[in-house]
Amino acid sequence: MGNEGLFDLTDIDDPSLGAVFKTSRNIVIVGLCVILFLLALQIFSIVDQIQTRNWEKVSGTVTNAEWDWDTGSADGDSDPPIVVTVAYTYLGENYSTSTYSFVSSNWGEDPEHWLAIESIDIYVNPDNPSEAVYLAGWTGIMEEAMEGFFFIGLILGLYLVIVVPAWIIYAKVRRDKD
Repeated sequence: MGNEGLFDLTDIDDPSLGAVFKTSRNIVIVGLCVILFLLALQIFSIVDQIQTRNWEKVSGTVTNAEWDWDTGSADGDSDPPIVVTVAYTYLGENYSTSTYSFVSSNWGEDPEHWLAIESIDIYVNPDNPSEAVYLAGWTGIMEEAMEGFFFIGLILGLYLVIVVPAWIIYAKVRRDKD
C-alpha cells in the first residue's frame, strides 16, 4: 500500500516564484472578500457613519472612562471594552455621549488615558444634538478597514515566513531522497 490519501505529499511541485505569487494573490483575494463580507454585514452602520461627516465639531470634557466589565470578554482572557463618557454643550444645552463611532465601540486606550485629557473634539448631529460621535465620517470606517488589512498582512507574512521556507526545505529533502 502506497502513500495515498490526504497526507500524500509526493506529488507536490517544487516551489517556484510563480507558485508563491499565485498563492499570495489567493490569500489577498480571500482576505479582501472576507473584509467586503464583513463590511456588507455592517452596511447600515457604515451609512450612518458616513453621514456624520457633516456634523458639527464641538469640544467636550471626559467625565468618565472605565472598563465595561458587564459586557466583558466571554472567555475572561481578554480585557473588556472601555466606555468613555463625554459631556458637551451644544447651543446652550448640556448633553453627553459614549459613542466612539457607529462602526466601532472600541475607544482603544486605557481609561487613564482618557481621564487625563482635559478637552476632546466630538462631532454633534445638528438635527439631533443628543447624538454625537468621537470619530466622524470616513475616519471610523477606515480605522476598521485598516484592522482587516492588518490581518491580511499578518496571514500573508506568516505564509511567506513560515510556509514558503518549509515548502523549499521539503522540496530539497525530497529531491535529495530521490
